[in-house]
Amino acid sequence: MPSLKPLAFVSRLALLATLLVAACGGVGGPAATPTAINVGVADYTGPLPQLQPVTVHYKVEPYVENLNFPVAMEFAPDGRLFFTEKYGAVRVVDANGKLQPQPVIVLPTDAAGERGLLGIALDPGFAENHHIWVYHTWSDPDHTRDKPYNRVVRFTEKDGAGSDPQVAFEASIEFTTSTILNGGNLHFGPDGLLYITIGTTNNIEVANRPDAPQGKIHRVIPTVPVGIPPDNPDPGSTIFAGGFRNSFDFTFGPDGLLYATENGPDCDDELNLVVAGGNYGWRQEGLCEDQTIGNDYPFKRPLVSWTPPISPTGVMVYTGDLFPEWKNHLFMCAYNLGRIVSLKLDDSGTKVLGGDLRFELGRARCATDILTGPDGFIYFTDINAIYRLAPTQ
Repeated sequence: MPSLKPLAFVSRLALLATLLVAACGGVGGPAATPTAINVGVADYTGPLPQLQPVTVHYKVEPYVENLNFPVAMEFAPDGRLFFTEKYGAVRVVDANGKLQPQPVIVLPTDAAGERGLLGIALDPGFAENHHIWVYHTWSDPDHTRDKPYNRVVRFTEKDGAGSDPQVAFEASIEFTTSTILNGGNLHFGPDGLLYITIGTTNNIEVANRPDAPQGKIHRVIPTVPVGIPPDNPDPGSTIFAGGFRNSFDFTFGPDGLLYATENGPDCDDELNLVVAGGNYGWRQEGLCEDQTIGNDYPFKRPLVSWTPPISPTGVMVYTGDLFPEWKNHLFMCAYNLGRIVSLKLDDSGTKVLGGDLRFELGRARCATDILTGPDGFIYFTDINAIYRLAPTQ
């Protein structure tokens, strides 16, 4: 059986189909067996118990089709859905599910490999200020700099049009020949601060440099330029946690806990519970981790790890009411499998009690993002559409 490959963006449906076939036989084939690791238990490892078979009755509905690789999305207070497309456009769907024909804004974007316009976050004061924050790889056609940069840009939206883009934060790409592991997402935390994740582009050296922005999750004051919160682990740095190879997405639970996905090489895809100052183990030699060792294990343990990898991308905690059986369950997209992963957390949110990869999505694939809509539906992106799970009973 061929190994599952790390996350790799593709722009053609045929290539995605090839990737899914290579991933242990595709959606219809056997799934990777996850391994559960209990937080705070230094020497426990064992099989992740399967949840009961999916008994919730649901159907998969197309919400918006004929898109150009939607990556991340967020609902506005008025019910509109804003989303990024990999090649540089921010788009919007009205509260009735109708796509606005023209983009909200188009940013100059380098979309090679896994670069592109990736994350999106609506400002907590969006209803008043209409500020939208996005993460993209800046395209510099005039080569004014000697290396590419990932940027966080804030712009203002009015009546479906964006204006006044301003660079709030940026980080250079130190491994300039690599276009993979460029994961960049951003979300506002319950503290009102902006959190940003930056991939390593497979540069292990910068991932392990405490002063390098790559391979880290950052926590910033949302100003232009961003500010540094005085209660960060280092009050002189935006870095909140590190040791990530490519943390593609993260989310906050109802209790404020931060969960982040992580793309390993040919092993150690992870779901991490991220704490301030934590180091999550992308080590200097870049080898697979031995998480079974005892109290000497020097890194924060993942909640769950997968070997072979499934490429976890988008992640959310379900907070709606349409699927009461799934309330506070954590859901992820598994890019390699095209499936939704469901994980049941304990009451503290610090332990995974069971997991499931058995969601049937028909022709749809869960690619890069998943979230709870204000209507309680579960929305997820494919590479050319946005779908949703709707209850049937």
